[in-house]
Amino acid sequence: MAKPGYEVTMDKSRLKIRFAFVSRGAQDVIKVIAYDYVGLYHDTKTFNLGFGDYNPVTRKINDNANTENGDVYDVLNTVLNTIPLFFEEYPDYALMVRGSDSGEDFIANCLPDCKKNCKDGECRNQNRRISVYTRYVNTNYDELEKGYTFLGGNQDTVEPFEKDKKYDTVLVMKKTLTL
Repeated sequence: MAKPGYEVTMDKSRLKIRFAFVSRGAQDVIKVIAYDYVGLYHDTKTFNLGFGDYNPVTRKINDNANTENGDVYDVLNTVLNTIPLFFEEYPDYALMVRGSDSGEDFIANCLPDCKKNCKDGECRNQNRRISVYTRYVNTNYDELEKGYTFLGGNQDTVEPFEKDKKYDTVLVMKKTLTL
């Protein structure tokens, strides 16, 4: 289900893949999609999908950045277009998707500079990223489930993915053909 996005470059090493591209808009920003092996997650060899702005000086990825270049769909499509490329390299592994804005520490870091007038420990910015990914899966589930298996997770529980249910983690596995 590839949709128009940016052209990426790939850098692969043992148990790690990086895709880089430039987001074009008010400013040109290098973005990196990072697939890192995290070990066993519920008895499955698992990679984590990370994403953010790349700082060439520190050589670090800022996964909390909001570039606001007006190209959100091109950026999202670019990230999604790399998932089949990941599974070409690691077909027997699971891919874990979480939002960097889902942890409890996100609220503590967000509230002091909050622009949405959040109060009393509630943060309107929390879980926005995982919501984008789950909304994509919900919208395209019938087509996606032909080639992939999805599980949804909340804290320590993992279950078969249910459309329109809120999750803080989504696991994706490539289906293998059996004859």
